[in-house]
Amino acid sequence: MDDNIGEPPSADELEYLRRVERMAHAVAEAAAQEGWLSYLPDLPETTPSQRAVNAMARHLRFTHFHGDGCVDHD
Repeated sequence: MDDNIGEPPSADELEYLRRVERMAHAVAEAAAQEGWLSYLPDLPETTPSQRAVNAMARHLRFTHFHGDGCVDHD
């Protein structure tokens, strides 16, 4: 059980999250380089792995948090 619920994440947790986000961006970039990444709705023939990567890429591109360093999409 996590006794730190509601507390800010530790420096170690923030570094872990940054590393996970960098890896997620690398996966999305690889899919784009392979020519199949899509931010549009998935086609019926999209594989489950492609659907997952597309969903992750959409989240990375369109979901932002205060202080994440991204420019607002107005």
